[in-house]
Amino acid sequence: MEAIATAPLMTADAFAAALADPRHAWPSREWALLDVREHGAYERGHIPGATSLPRRRLEYRVAELVPARTTPVVLYDDGGDDRRALLAADDLRGYGYSGVSVLDGGLDGWRARGGLPVTGVNVPCKTFGERVLVEDRVRHLDVVALDARRAAGARVAVWDVRTAEEFGDAHIPTAQSAPGFELALRLMDLEAECDTVVVNCAGRTRSIIGAATLALLGARSVYALENGTMGWRLAGRTLERGEAGSIPPSPGSRAYAVARAESLARTHGVVLLSPSGLSVLLARPSADARILDVRTKDAFEAGHIAGATFAPGGQAVQRADDFIAVPGADVVFVDDGDARALLAAYWYRRIGFPRVHVLAGGVPAWRASGRRVTRGRPSTVPLGLAAATSAAPFLDAAILASRLGEPPETRPLVVDVGASRDFAAGHLPGAVWLPRGSLELLAAGLRPDRAVVLASADEGQSILAARALARVGREQIHVLEGGVGAWRAAGFLLAEGLPDGVNADDMVEPPYRRGLAGMRSYLEWEIALHGQAQTLEPDA
Repeated sequence: MEAIATAPLMTADAFAAALADPRHAWPSREWALLDVREHGAYERGHIPGATSLPRRRLEYRVAELVPARTTPVVLYDDGGDDRRALLAADDLRGYGYSGVSVLDGGLDGWRARGGLPVTGVNVPCKTFGERVLVEDRVRHLDVVALDARRAAGARVAVWDVRTAEEFGDAHIPTAQSAPGFELALRLMDLEAECDTVVVNCAGRTRSIIGAATLALLGARSVYALENGTMGWRLAGRTLERGEAGSIPPSPGSRAYAVARAESLARTHGVVLLSPSGLSVLLARPSADARILDVRTKDAFEAGHIAGATFAPGGQAVQRADDFIAVPGADVVFVDDGDARALLAAYWYRRIGFPRVHVLAGGVPAWRASGRRVTRGRPSTVPLGLAAATSAAPFLDAAILASRLGEPPETRPLVVDVGASRDFAAGHLPGAVWLPRGSLELLAAGLRPDRAVVLASADEGQSILAARALARVGREQIHVLEGGVGAWRAAGFLLAEGLPDGVNADDMVEPPYRRGLAGMRSYLEWEIALHGQAQTLEPDA
């Protein structure tokens, strides 16, 4: 049996000293701090500035988050008997990462030394949003005030800056969709059509940033809808479903937004890159540069720069810590040569990111320079997948079905290591769910005299799990070829639901799906962020 991995340890004292150095603070540090626990644990408490990358997602996202294999990476888990960070460090070294260390004692050890975890997700940017609300004096109104304006005869337009998918799922009646910074392109048109623009999201951050953006561009009367669609529901109102329509901006309105956005971006240190300049930047072997494409989903899938991440404007700002694990590295925003990338870059500079760029002319300029684009949705091949396929043979659905009919003492154990949500939606009858991030630590609970068949919705997760089991000495391992989908396609039945008592910590429901009490609790937490940040400042 291969021993559980070891890795260089960073002591709690050394880690605290690093965080106290302004050069290593978020969002300027040039190394990655990755929390390899599940999302639920991360939400309940994590080290400020850490990016959540559960070990089960490591092979799928780390090359995107930390492109340069020489970049220092610090991993942590809960500490104590939790060895997921050590396992992840071993994985990363196998993929060529040379500067990986593990926080000694994990989160518990850091907390014992006086560290103060933060709760929630996307905390840095939601805190920033609350700061903008105060510092930029963003005007906001609640549902009652919105009704009063309409009753008084004012021409009020409500614009929803969430993604088109979120809008289609549930939106305020009469609201129109303008994801991210699409709304900025329509500002001149809006000024002619209505007296007041009200910007909403699901909660607070994106509506605050959206309203502040319009105000910076010169909007006469713009407000953020207080607490967004959650505030609407808490006021006893209902939401509607339905896809978003598309209202293109006029050429004059677009040109106005571009001119104002260019001025904002330049005065805040945003650097414009030519296509050749971007190519040079990406070719540097030590580059951790991230390309964030802030266009619509349809535009992105019609053609984007290879390696770019789809991050519509509002998402790019609200979820910066999800997209950027090495904040001191270069961040390049891309659009179609309009204002959206400039505005996203402006806000990143306001947040404090040091090296922020915009591709001048956007994707059209990239194409015009003779450079290629990639079409469709990005497909990620997990690191190490090809090598891992040799760890266990494949078994097709028909053969597995036959073997599951054998007597209990010879019947194989079916293990599903996919997401708990996928397991609940449909799994092979009799399968047990084990989180892949902890699989080596849980393998001792599997009967050693029984064969194991790994069957998950994502075949890649099963293949990587087979390698993990082989490394700890497990024998008789198989992978269901094609995963759960192949089992279903072969006409075999699936079971649904999670067993009682299973702690599925890998999924975090958004606050608007947690009932009215959950919404209230979330909004109270978000509103308090600015005050909490002030109390933590040394000169506060």
